[in-house]
Order: sequence, then structure tokens, then C-alpha cells
Amino acid sequence: GLVIMVLSAEYGDRVAVSVFLVAGLISLLLPLKSAGVLFLAFGGWYPIVQKKINMLKPFFARLVKTLLFNGVLVLLLFLSAFVTGVKEMPYLYFALLVLGNVCFFLYDILLDRFLIWYILKLHNRLKF
Repeated sequence: GLVIMVLSAEYGDRVAVSVFLVAGLISLLLPLKSAGVLFLAFGGWYPIVQKKINMLKPFFARLVKTLLFNGVLVLLLFLSAFVTGVKEMPYLYFALLVLGNVCFFLYDILLDRFLIWYILKLHNRLKF
């Protein structure tokens, strides 16, 4: 996600989306499919969308980000329940929602801070 965000900042969204799609397809070829699915479901495209969402007022930006993340997470939980056939685990799903939201909140802060750090410290040194 951090690399996608840097590509989006330096070369625009078209290049970042292209790299995201290629990396996502390649990640599905790896033995551990869950990492590729998580990257495709959220980790890769979110940094591109985040900068557009950040243009909203802070309250609405947080609301849209939370709704977006929870929508994707619930979709993944339903998909995993459908694929595995395990549906009788409401406490596990609740725990995943709570912990997922905490991790997402931290990830969102990390992306914001990393972009600021990149622009202030690395942008001129890397000479893209």
C-alpha cells in the first residue's frame, strides 16, 4: 500500500492502479492466497482512494473510510463463510470486525503520516 501511495503521488492514479492490478494478479499466483486476496480487497487500492476521501471534511472523511472498510470486511467475511462453509462463529466475526477496525484506523494514520514524511523528506532526494 505504501508503494502504491508513492506511485500515486509521483506518477498519478493511472500508474498506481496499473501497478496495483499487476501486483494483485501476481499475488494470486503465490502459495498463500489470503495475502493476495487481502491486497486486492483492500490494501492496494485504498491508498489511491484515500487521498480523494481526505478532501472531504474530517468527520465525513472518517465516516466514509469506516463505512468503506467495514463494507469490504463484511463482504470478505461472507465470502469466507460461503467458501469454507463455516457459519456458526458470530463471536469470531465480531472480534474480527473490532480488531479489523482498530488495525484499519492505525493503517489510515500510517498512510497519512508516511505521505507527509515522504513529501517533506524523501521526495527531493529520490528524484523521480
